[in-house]
Amino acid sequence: MNRKIAVALIAVLLAIAAGAIIWSMQEAPVASGPAVPSFDYAAEDSWAVKPNLPPPAVWETGWEVDLVILSAGAALGISEKVALENRRNDASEELEDLAAAFEKIGPTYAPYLRAANLDADMSSAFSEYLTTHNRGRAFLIATDHPLPAELAPAFESDPLLRDRFGGVLFYGESATATGLAGGMTSAAICSRRYKPEQGCVATVEVRRAGGKYEISGGEALTNGLVGWLNDHTSKLAEPLGDLEEIEIIEIRRPGETE
Repeated sequence: MNRKIAVALIAVLLAIAAGAIIWSMQEAPVASGPAVPSFDYAAEDSWAVKPNLPPPAVWETGWEVDLVILSAGAALGISEKVALENRRNDASEELEDLAAAFEKIGPTYAPYLRAANLDADMSSAFSEYLTTHNRGRAFLIATDHPLPAELAPAFESDPLLRDRFGGVLFYGESATATGLAGGMTSAAICSRRYKPEQGCVATVEVRRAGGKYEISGGEALTNGLVGWLNDHTSKLAEPLGDLEEIEIIEIRRPGETE
């Protein structure tokens, strides 16, 4: 009787082990669901964090610093179980917490991004920031994902933009990498403030403490930035505004008028 029980127990254990092996060899299920709609970064609701009022332009108050957060960790992805609105709320909370951690640097901008279109959304959001919100101010980028190579042409074509770019604060699990996508070099984006071999990417640590994020590191980029700008580079001048059409009036000599 004991032998029969032992044989039965062994058979059960073998069946459990075989089932575990078969289950472990199965491919992970592919998430499916509705694609996240594209974002129009000219619209307010495409930004999770943005100043309530536009910070003063460089020609109004001099050099001040913005921070742009491009977070892959908060990017919206496809999910069967979580509604899009819930995913957006989670991303908003994450980006607001990150913004609070970096707020000592200056006014913060954090767009929503799509996980499936990360590089394209980073590029579009950054382009909108430069076109609409920057107004000649100095700025840094905080990110947990290498900056896409599509950002390089904007820096390469504009020396003044490179000068007022403080650099990349790189955080997260991939922060041991360079912080730049393949093909992008420090020389293409970094200002004259940094030596070519030094670059302008600094690793920072972002950690939870008491329910809030705290950051450490990055002082090599932030300390002395405004002072260097005051001593070494020019401010953008205030735009002249739209051209106004002036009617040309015919000049007549005395006696030629009707």
